[in-house]
Amino acid sequence: MRARLADHVVWAALLTTSLAVAACGPGSSAPPALAYRVPDPANVQYDAADTLAIAINALGQTLTLDVGSTALYDVGFTRSGDGIRATLRVRDLQADVNVPMVGPMRVDEAIVQGDLVVEVSRRGDVTMLQSPQVEEAASAFFAGPSIAHSFFPGLPGTAASVGDTWVDTVSFSEDGNTGESTQRSITTYTLVGDTVVSGRSLVRVALTGTTEMRQTMSLQGAAIRQETDLEVQGHVLWDQQRGLLFERSTVSRGTGTVRAEAFPAPLPTRVEARSRVSLRAR
Repeated sequence: MRARLADHVVWAALLTTSLAVAACGPGSSAPPALAYRVPDPANVQYDAADTLAIAINALGQTLTLDVGSTALYDVGFTRSGDGIRATLRVRDLQADVNVPMVGPMRVDEAIVQGDLVVEVSRRGDVTMLQSPQVEEAASAFFAGPSIAHSFFPGLPGTAASVGDTWVDTVSFSEDGNTGESTQRSITTYTLVGDTVVSGRSLVRVALTGTTEMRQTMSLQGAAIRQETDLEVQGHVLWDQQRGLLFERSTVSRGTGTVRAEAFPAPLPTRVEARSRVSLRAR
C-alpha cells in the first residue's frame, strides 16, 4: 500500500510539473496580436460617409465650400508576405460638391473606373499598388491614398493591453487630373478597452493627432491652392476575432489659407471634416 501511495505521489508531482512547464513554455496561448491579417470572411463590404466644410473669409464675406459623400465599397483580402493585400472597389457613390463662384456638382460611381489595390503590413503601413481612374469632377476629393489610410489605421502589430499607446506617422503625395496634394499626419492611438456593438465584442482604440495638408486643384476651371492644419480626434473599433476593422470615425477641425485667381492675397479659412468607415453587417 505504501509503495502504491508513493507511486501515486511521484506521478502526481510529475504531472503537476509537466502542466506548469507547458503553461510557461512555447505551447501556451499568448494574447492575440493587434495586427492585420487575412480576415474571416475575406470578402466584406464597408459603408463610408464623409463631409467637408471650408469657410473662406473673402473681403468681409464668408464663402463656403461643402462636400458630402456616401459610398459602398467591396473589399477583398489575400495574404501578402507577413501582411495582406486589399482590393477596394466602389460599388456605389453619391457625392454633392458646392464650390463658391462655381456652383453645385453631383457625381456618382460612374466617375471611378478600376480598383484601389494596396499592400498593408501587420502594423498598417500602406503601399499603393494601383489607383482607380477618376474623372476631373471628383479628383479633388476622391484620392486613393486618403481612402486607403482611412480603411487601414495604424496598429501596434503585437499584443496590447488597456492603456497602451502607439504613434503612427503617415506621409504621402498624389498627382491627380486637376492638381496635386501632400499630406502628413501624426496620430497617437490609445487602447481604451472592450465594447459590444451588434452583439460583437470589439476592441476600442481612441485616437488624437494632427494633419498638415497642402493641395492645388482646378475645379471647373477655377485654380485653387489650399494649405490647412488640422487637429484630429476619433476612435477605431477593431474586431479581434475576425482580424478586421469594424469602424473608424474621425472629426478634424483647423484653419488655413486658400489662394484663388480671383483674389490677390491668401484668404483665411476654417475647416471641419467628418469621416466614418464602418463594416456592413452580413
